[in-house]
Amino acid sequence: MTTPRGIPDDIVDIVVATRRQIHRRPELSNEEFETTALLRRELARAGITDVRPVGRTGVIADVRGRSSGRTVAIRADLDALPLTEEARLPFASENKGVMHACGHDVHAATLLGVALAAQRARDSFAGTLRFVFQPAEEREPLGARTVVAGGHLEGVCAIIALHVSPDFETGTVALRPGPAMASSDEFGITVRGRAGHAGWPNAGIDAIATLAAIIQESQKIVSRRTDPRTPLVINFGKITGGTAANIVADEAKAEGTIRALDETSRIEACRLLHKIVTHVSRAHDAEAELEIVAGEPVLYNDPTVMEAFRSSSRSLLGDSDVIELESPTMNSEDFAFYSQVVPAAMIWLGTRNEEEGFTYPLHHPKFAVDEDAMAVGARILLAAARSLLVDGGTWPRRPDHSLRNLP
Repeated sequence: MTTPRGIPDDIVDIVVATRRQIHRRPELSNEEFETTALLRRELARAGITDVRPVGRTGVIADVRGRSSGRTVAIRADLDALPLTEEARLPFASENKGVMHACGHDVHAATLLGVALAAQRARDSFAGTLRFVFQPAEEREPLGARTVVAGGHLEGVCAIIALHVSPDFETGTVALRPGPAMASSDEFGITVRGRAGHAGWPNAGIDAIATLAAIIQESQKIVSRRTDPRTPLVINFGKITGGTAANIVADEAKAEGTIRALDETSRIEACRLLHKIVTHVSRAHDAEAELEIVAGEPVLYNDPTVMEAFRSSSRSLLGDSDVIELESPTMNSEDFAFYSQVVPAAMIWLGTRNEEEGFTYPLHHPKFAVDEDAMAVGARILLAAARSLLVDGGTWPRRPDHSLRNLP
């Protein structure tokens, strides 16, 4: 692996120490008080004073260069997951049932390192670098909505970010312009029937049987009602119902998600699910309600912003360590809200190290990262952002790149 340039070693040490402290004290979405306080202290220690809150538990900091110019934003998320850590790290989670299993501790500490390096080198660039330490990527109310609605992207010509990935070796990055991650909407279904004795099921209306029919029919949305060339996922992840084995259930509930890679499929899947819930429940003489909560849109990586990532990564790592992804993933990211209002791009940062056992997937209780990747990520973020300060902001904007399109 070629060691990238741009982040002094003493700042890398701060990044690692900060990451370990955040990992040791993980906090759930919209509860990141201690995390934000730590970041504020480190920013202040470096002399970064243009700092303001975003939401209850986020923070934004600006580092201004030697003269006025464009503004480029760099974002990291802060929140952890409701998961008990099983990775045997010396700095493992001390908060029971809460764990950084998606790498947001790495994201936050890495972005801090970029901010500290930018502050130290502020006389070497023109324009402003905006550091968005965003709360609540994992759960509603999502932090990206708060950032956009608060006007924090006004005047920003581009925004960039990275996400750790145990699928790629440390010292590599993976990127894809265009649609890169799926939209994600959550739904809940409540079916109400009529209770009765299990020996005389005809006297009741079975809410569980009705819900089972709804679930069965919903599978045809993917297999028979939408274009098979367009990825779409409808997942039922939670089902509850009934009170006893010998009672016909009078109520049953299900929860799930819909994921798509284009808005047409996303809208059509929601429409068809509503139709199925309505008509299947009616056929069973039951009543049913469907609630769909719109979540993250499709993440669109602007090709020009991605080119800044690509050229910076190749310069720092070499061509062979920059992986071009052929297909998007069905993961979702609230960074996608940013891509609706300004040109945006996110890359995958490789954190896999088989010798150390850092191979477990995201959201796994044994998930862990190779900390050497943080220096790689920080240097690429800084290089790409500085490139965009010079070259960014002049490309055509997509039709939905308007601050009128608030999520």
